[in-house]
Amino acid sequence: MIEYRNVSKNYGDRQVVKNLSFTIEDGQFAVLIGPSGCGKTTTLKMLNRLIQSDGGEILLDGKNVNEINAEQLRQHIGYVIQQIGLFPNMTVEQNITVVPRLLKWDKARCAKRVRELLALVDMDYDTYAKKYPNELSGGQQQRVGVLRALAAEPPVILMDEPFGALDPITRDSLQDEVKSLQKRLKKTIIFVTHDMNEAIKMADVILFMSDGELLQKASPEEMLRAPANDIVREFMGKHVAQGVSGQDNIPCKEIMRRNVAKVSSSWRTLECVQIMSSREIDSLVVVDQDDRYLGVVTIDGIKAHGKPGMPVTELLETTVPTVYTDTLAKEAFSTLDSTKSRYLVVLDKKERPVGIITRTSMSKALAYMVWGGDAV
Repeated sequence: MIEYRNVSKNYGDRQVVKNLSFTIEDGQFAVLIGPSGCGKTTTLKMLNRLIQSDGGEILLDGKNVNEINAEQLRQHIGYVIQQIGLFPNMTVEQNITVVPRLLKWDKARCAKRVRELLALVDMDYDTYAKKYPNELSGGQQQRVGVLRALAAEPPVILMDEPFGALDPITRDSLQDEVKSLQKRLKKTIIFVTHDMNEAIKMADVILFMSDGELLQKASPEEMLRAPANDIVREFMGKHVAQGVSGQDNIPCKEIMRRNVAKVSSSWRTLECVQIMSSREIDSLVVVDQDDRYLGVVTIDGIKAHGKPGMPVTELLETTVPTVYTDTLAKEAFSTLDSTKSRYLVVLDKKERPVGIITRTSMSKALAYMVWGGDAV
């Protein structure tokens, strides 16, 4: 169990954390969230003493962290940051086993642990263990960063906006992986984010901070249902359903995902394969020189019919359904169901692709209808 008792931190005359008190139970996924500068990262770093508190106590399983040797403390608390921080001159295997080697694990035990961890995120040991960070995609690097934090089997893992620099598709995938790992391994995770959608998706409990104070600690459902005050309510960008009219007529533009991976019709196969690999996706939207929609190109299509140097116009697939920004969402979902497609492409009035609608969009639309606000 982790317990903060009247913890404070000052920088000169400014108090950035003010008499903070809360408890996180073993095995919980706790998310610290709030506006920039609210003190959430400082709160996180005081637990592993990267920042020293100025008052109060932080207890880890009943022991004051200030009374534990700092090096030993950090060896037993995993830490993942947005910048990833992999050592560029070390292989994936060496990066993952940094802490186990400091703890004097033998080579056989280290190698076994690396195999176990890579298997957890579907990264083949023989393919990835000897690679260097610059040979990995951003998502793969962040996966290795997470595995490094897990390597020495710490009971607690700290994660400071670990997915903030990733593209939305990779970020969504890693959120799922980390949440799944946490449930399977029963780790206690404290996760900092400024994204309420991420907090709702990941958290067992959300701790909302503002101006160095804890304004509310609640489950995602409770915080959605009953925000503690106007600050929490405004940050969440939600309002009560009764205050919103016409939600059964929301257009596609309100619930589409805007991160369209587009390429020009002048692109060729290997260029497309490279961008799909780097973004960890399996299809791209193809547009003409005026940004008008032509169709999609898929990795399966390239594998089946593509040759190096072949223009994507020779591999175009036009079976993906399209809708327009002002098409009603319920019509789009009906199309999605009837065609069994994985997604729809959303076009504006000039036939330019501006978004996609996936089956995940359905759940976001339902949330929009209930809560209002920005569903995307």
